[in-house]
This record gives sequence, structure tokens and C-alpha cells, in this order.
Amino acid sequence: MINNQYIEFLREAKLLIPQNRIYTDELRRLAWGTDAGFYRMIPQIIIRSANEEEVSQLLSLANKYKLPVTFRAAGTSLSGQAISDSILIIAGKHWEEYHIAEDRLSVSLQPGIIGEKVNEILAPFGRKFAPDPASIKSAMVGGIVINNASGMSCGTKGNSDKMLLSAKLVFADGSMLNTADVNSRKRLETNHPSFIPQLIAIRDKIRANKKLCDRIKYKYAIKNVTGLNILPFVRFNDPYDIITHLMVGSEGTLAFLSEVTMRTEYDYPFKASAMLYFKTIKEACKAVVDMKGITDIQDTQEGTFNPFRRNGHLVG
Repeated sequence: MINNQYIEFLREAKLLIPQNRIYTDELRRLAWGTDAGFYRMIPQIIIRSANEEEVSQLLSLANKYKLPVTFRAAGTSLSGQAISDSILIIAGKHWEEYHIAEDRLSVSLQPGIIGEKVNEILAPFGRKFAPDPASIKSAMVGGIVINNASGMSCGTKGNSDKMLLSAKLVFADGSMLNTADVNSRKRLETNHPSFIPQLIAIRDKIRANKKLCDRIKYKYAIKNVTGLNILPFVRFNDPYDIITHLMVGSEGTLAFLSEVTMRTEYDYPFKASAMLYFKTIKEACKAVVDMKGITDIQDTQEGTFNPFRRNGHLVG
């Protein structure tokens, strides 16, 4: 049975959000209580958000009543990140805007746009969205970035952490931050004066431990989405770059991602697949290393990759 905290939250939420975007009936609560995983939780209240200001107000309200909040985009997660037994805020429909930079080298995306749709938008420019999870035809950008979802092709080179440039965030108390905007940074520092110094202190403490730094670099040299992403403390000096990249893999625990700006990747016009046979696994592994050395090489002008060149010399 819903307790008084939820009743009070719901009463105030109805003053902020239209009634037709707030769901408390049993059927829809049951329906939204699952994702692509095998877990089941029944949310108490479901709210379909429409913009950043609404999320800010809702988080501030939830913080007031000390109620947990979970965010959901497409719900393609296999591990239960998109379900809740408390308040579930949906950020799919209404969150599909995008902006492509004039040079086509970056794109700004809201969390509700589907990954494959981003590729369709970028295709005419010979660019693509680098992360390629198997669920890209259904998964939305917010979930892809926040869960650091990546597939067989992007590896670690093209995952969200490597392609991310900046982000618009809403924190648990409703505070908003655009990590690319100087004025937004100043507002955060004014309203939360201890936040950035504390973040810098953590960065410096980690960097003072060479053994720890080396271990972090090693762990993130391979595909690794276990736990919170701590690589930014080693990779970046700017605290706002650290904040931006801490979001990758945070699964909604640190902030709500209302917009993300990411580098786009060159989309090679010619592609092919082949099946190769090896006598041993060891030989196959060696071949992968050799082929990766070839495919990583490009001429100085992007898109003029020649698979028969290595270190500037013809091979084969």
C-alpha cells in the first residue's frame, strides 16, 4: 500500500505535471515494472517527463520526501537498470531532439532518440554513432551512454566514454549543469561551493597513487562496465570533463542525462564480412591482434583508409 510520503509527493507532482502523464493504476505499474532483464519490480508512481525543467522539479520534490527515483528510456537493459519499486521517470517520448554540428564531427542528442535513428540521421554525411550495442534498433541514447552499452565493432575505441564531449545534467537536488557552458559552471560553483574542490581532492588523491592509476588504466584498456567509471579521474584534469565522463556507466545513480554531445565517427562506405578458420585459438588471437594493427591505420585524411598499408608501407 502506498505510504504518506508517496501520497504527498503525488499531490505536489500533479501541480507540476499534467494528469495524463502520471500513472498510478495497477495495470500500467505492472507493465512498466519490467525491462529486457528477468527482474520484476512494481513502481508506485510512473511519470512521463517532457523536458529538463520537469525532471529538475520532480527530483527536487523526490529529494524533499527522500524517495528513490529511477529513470527509464527504452527499457532494453538486461540487468534491471530501468525498473523501480518507487518512482519511475520515463524519458523516451518528448526527448527526441538532436543537433548536428556544422562540421558533422559531433552531434547533440536528447536521451529518448533511438540509436539506429541517429545513424539514419548521420548517414547522408558519411558519419555514424560509434557505440553499437546489439539492441541499437531499440535502445535509446540515454540508456546507451549511461549504461556504457557498446557492441562488437566499437570495442573500447568508440564507446560512449571515448566519444563523449559534454553533457547536460540534472542532479538529485534538482540542480542543472551544462558541462560545456561557462555560465552554467559558475552557477554550480556558486550554489554548491564545496562540490568542485571535493572532486579535485578525489582526483589528486587517486593520481598520487601510481599503482592505483596504473591499475585503473589497465582495467579500462579492455571492455569494462563493472561498477562506476573511475577512469575520468586519471584521463582528465578539468573537473567538468571528469563530471561529464563519470556519467558513463553510472546507470542513473549520479545524475539524469538530459542531453549529450558526442563525436561522430567516419562511416566507411564499403564493408564486407568473411569467415576465417584457424587451427588453434592461439593462432586466431594472434590474427586478431595483427588485423587490428592494420585497421587502426588511416592516412592523414580521414576516410582514405587503405587496408594494405601499415606504418606508411604496403604490406601483403
